[in-house]
Amino acid sequence: MKLEKTNGIILHTTKFSETSLIVKIITPDFGVQSYIVNGVRGKKSKFKAPVFQPLTLVDMVVSNTDKAKLQRISEINIHYPYNDIPYNIIKSSIALFLNEVLYKAIKEQHSDENLFEFLKNSLQLLDLNHHNCSNFHVFFMVQLSRYLGFFPEGQCTASTPLFDLLEGRFVGFLPNHPNYLNPVQSKLLNQLINGEYGTIHQLEIDKYQRRQLLQSLIKFYQLHITSFGEIKSLEVLEQVIA
Repeated sequence: MKLEKTNGIILHTTKFSETSLIVKIITPDFGVQSYIVNGVRGKKSKFKAPVFQPLTLVDMVVSNTDKAKLQRISEINIHYPYNDIPYNIIKSSIALFLNEVLYKAIKEQHSDENLFEFLKNSLQLLDLNHHNCSNFHVFFMVQLSRYLGFFPEGQCTASTPLFDLLEGRFVGFLPNHPNYLNPVQSKLLNQLINGEYGTIHQLEIDKYQRRQLLQSLIKFYQLHITSFGEIKSLEVLEQVIA
């Protein structure tokens, strides 16, 4: 059995037995993989339960054989311990939302180092951020679409003031379907497309506009990802963020 070192981000865990878990992890080297971990709850276990919390950044030694659907973890340790996310209700609610989006959006079993670095950097920036985080998740969803293959095309201009969610581009005419952003939302989307994590807290979006834009971005994902479905954590997030 060949063992390899890699990094990972915990996406989801499922109880497999009294002492075992099946853990879905995104890695830069193998894409999304499911690993079986034995003896997690045993008194003498070398694996500690906190390492398997959603969105934990980890270092691993794993076996990845082409034939096995469930791979195995030989070693796993926390790569970056979060300092603020677990204790900040706004950040933890955003993290819960991001985790559900990632779990439903990323299913590919192929390496994508750029995607992994984007996710890793985003999570660390959320943890370290000292500014208002209210726009973080909408910016994240816009930028994540770049790595998923349906990043918005074009720019919001006087001649292309509407964003067509179905076509994934800014247009200069009223689409013949209801899945499009109005001029105000389209302008906000354009600002998010061209924004950066360091400055998005300066973007003025009121609670109503943010909620409408976020719901539209979820629709955008639903239109471009098969079986993306509903986001259950959205309700909690909307209650927490003013």
